[in-house]
Amino acid sequence: MNNLITHQVMNTPTFKARVQEILNFITEITLGTYTYTLPLRNQKDELEQIAISLNIMVEEINTVVHQINFEKSKEAIENVIINLDENLQITSFSENIRKILMYKEEHLLGKPLKLILGDRIGLNEQIEKFMTDVGQYRLPISIELKHHCGYSWSGYGYLHPLISGEQTGYCLSVFKAVYCNERLKNELKDRKEGQIRYPSEYRSLLLKDQRDLVRTLHAYIIKRLDRPLPKLSLIAREVGASVSKMTVIFKRTYEESINEYHLRKRLEKAYALIRDTSMSISEISEECGFLSLAHFSRSFKKHYSVAPSKIRAL
Repeated sequence: MNNLITHQVMNTPTFKARVQEILNFITEITLGTYTYTLPLRNQKDELEQIAISLNIMVEEINTVVHQINFEKSKEAIENVIINLDENLQITSFSENIRKILMYKEEHLLGKPLKLILGDRIGLNEQIEKFMTDVGQYRLPISIELKHHCGYSWSGYGYLHPLISGEQTGYCLSVFKAVYCNERLKNELKDRKEGQIRYPSEYRSLLLKDQRDLVRTLHAYIIKRLDRPLPKLSLIAREVGASVSKMTVIFKRTYEESINEYHLRKRLEKAYALIRDTSMSISEISEECGFLSLAHFSRSFKKHYSVAPSKIRAL
């Protein structure tokens, strides 16, 4: 009976959605994002225990990584500003909200502030006290803002009254201590805009290692366009990374899996050889690492919507 109940719970949409949220958050941790936390639910089950443990781990990692690299990082203050009307509707906000919380203008302007407040702490629970104390000298209260993807960005905030003629409004200022990576910041200044898509300088120092891993993987693939790739576990061993980290980072960079990218590059090579050389289709198939001419022809036609023999007739 207990097994039946457990099976039913694990197959509910809510349970599956929560599992996916946790998996997505683990992916962010794997990619070196330590500035967010996972919102908790008012439930006492194994999934919430996992979420609590992940949040604790993120705080520990964020501290330890930058302690180890203290000579290349420094603590800084990230501050976001949200201007509100008398009904606490959002009228404007600081530009950095786009980067930190990933919202666009249409997501926020004219919307109630409660839309982006976390469920655990913040104005949702303290709105009356917050409004009563506005403008007084006091300690800041904890504020939890929602990331566009559902994560939490927690800091401390003040609500300041704004007077403009007969209109009354408010300015919500929320600040958070973050680690600023000076090395990445200098690299950003030295590169032309758009040349390389660098991450924010507030991301972990581990991101440079991730870029190096992607470059290593790319070189590994390009050298093997004349043969099938080995198993992912063997590739991971050769490049010195776990399979999960390697595959996630590569797909986020190229929006293709390692094998999809490898196949596309082989077919692009084949297309160029068909167009620019007198090699036979069979020779090109072998040169590009296909085990049979039939397999090559099917893959080529699926990708280019035309048979290989038709390319030379164009």
